Amino acid sequence: VGYDALECRSSVVALVQDGQSVEEVWQGAEVEMVTSETSFYGEAGGQVGDRGEITGPTGKVTVMDTMKLPGDIFVHIGRVEQGTLRRGDAVQMRVDETLRADTAGHHTATHILHAVLRKVLGDHVKQAGSLVAPDRLRFDFTHFTAITPEEITEIEKLVNDEIRGNHDLQVHEMAIDEALKTGAMALFEEKYGERVRMVEIPGFSKELCGGTHA
Repeated sequence: VGYDALECRSSVVALVQDGQSVEEVWQGAEVEMVTSETSFYGEAGGQVGDRGEITGPTGKVTVMDTMKLPGDIFVHIGRVEQGTLRRGDAVQMRVDETLRADTAGHHTATHILHAVLRKVLGDHVKQAGSLVAPDRLRFDFTHFTAITPEEITEIEKLVNDEIRGNHDLQVHEMAIDEALKTGAMALFEEKYGERVRMVEIPGFSKELCGGTHA
């Protein structure tokens, strides 16, 4: 539920400690936790997993990372800061709002950069990998030659102009065939289901993307 909320109520479905499924974990334990619902984004598509806190009736876990496994299973990796947590406990999920906002800004900036690179360097430019984190973004792409200083200056100007424009993003959920007909960018190495999220900066960029955005 993390696209719409940074907090949610949930329950503990599984606890894993030292590679073993356990019924209970105590203060100081390193733990991997699966819950029935989550507001945490699991690492995918270059975007790092959320951090935050999971609080139960008798304990609290600090979440240092979240992984998304096949089958839409979200694993919260953290440490029990106080008390105990048990399988079946009702818990409050709370994402670190500042880190999420910084990451979302960098993911939107990645889409802007992708569109600008294609405009300045040519339509052959394709994303070949990326990192979207709270402190920075990295964007890998294919091109025939090194970028000139003049091209870098133009790229920076166009990216900054679009950021200053502060246009509202639009997120659409639709069938993948319908999305591709709109001209949305799809990454060949990504696996898409029948339904997809299309993140659009109107008049500027359309990409199929499961990430969180500004």
